[in-house]
Amino acid sequence: MTRPPEGIFPTFEALLAAANRHAFSHGYAFVIGRSKKKNKLGLKKVLLSCDKGGTSHHKMLPPDSEKRKRKTTTRKTGCEFGVYAIESQTEWTLKYRPDPACALHNHGPSKNVTEHPAARKLNISAMAAVKAMKDAGVSAQDTLKEIQRENPGTLLIARDVYNARAALRREPERTIDPAVAPNATPQIYRRAHMTPEERLRDDLRMEVTKAREELERTKEDCRKEVEALRNKLKEKDKMIEKFEMFIDICNQRVMVQRERLTDDGGAGGAGGS
Repeated sequence: MTRPPEGIFPTFEALLAAANRHAFSHGYAFVIGRSKKKNKLGLKKVLLSCDKGGTSHHKMLPPDSEKRKRKTTTRKTGCEFGVYAIESQTEWTLKYRPDPACALHNHGPSKNVTEHPAARKLNISAMAAVKAMKDAGVSAQDTLKEIQRENPGTLLIARDVYNARAALRREPERTIDPAVAPNATPQIYRRAHMTPEERLRDDLRMEVTKAREELERTKEDCRKEVEALRNKLKEKDKMIEKFEMFIDICNQRVMVQRERLTDDGGAGGAGGS
C-alpha cells in the first residue's frame, strides 16, 4: 500500500486520477481531505487522504445521545495516510507529507476495488443513460443492469445509480451530452463553483502541458534525426576506411612492381657488361 510517485500534472483532476489509479491497484483510495489557500493569488494546497481516514461523527457523540439510537456502520478507521496536491500558477504538484506517520495505513488493503466509492464513478455516457431511463420510468435496478450490459467491466453498484438519480433530481443540468463532450467529467464529480480565475488557471495549465508535450515530441524527433545522421557518418567513415585500405594496397603493389623493375634492370645491365 505504497504512496503514488511524486509528479507534476496540468490540473487537479489529472493529479487525483493518477493518484487513485495507483491507489486502486494497491487496495486503497484517495479522497479530498481539506484545502487551504497558500497566498494572495489564491493558489491552493489540497490534502488527499485515505478514504478510511477520519472518525465517524456518530462515534464522537455521547453514549446517551438520541442520534446514537440508530445503528450505523462506517468505513472510517482514523487512517492518517495522505499526500499533498500543491497548486502553482502553471501546474499541480503531488508531494509527500513530511510526517512519517502519514506514509503508513492503519488497516489492510481492500479485497475489491468496488469497496471504494471513488472507484465507482459514472462517466458521461452512464450519466446520460441514467437520465434517459429515469425519464422513461425505468427502475434503478434495471438501469444498473442495462449499464452493466453495455459496459461489462463497470464497477458500479445500485447505490451509485440511486445517488446519480438523486443528483439529477436536485440539479437536472448536471448531465452533459456525450456527443458534444465525450471525455468531459460529469458535474456531479467536478469541483463546484469554480471561479473565473480557477477556470483560467486550468485552461492555462492545459496549454502549458500541450506545449511541453509538443516540445518533448520535437526533442525526440531531433534526437532521432541526429542519430540517423550519426549512423550515416559512421557508414561513410567505414567506406572511407575501406577506400584508404584499397589505396594502401595499391601503393604497396606499385612499390613492389618498382622494386622488381629496378632489380630486373640492374640484372640486365650486369649481364651485358
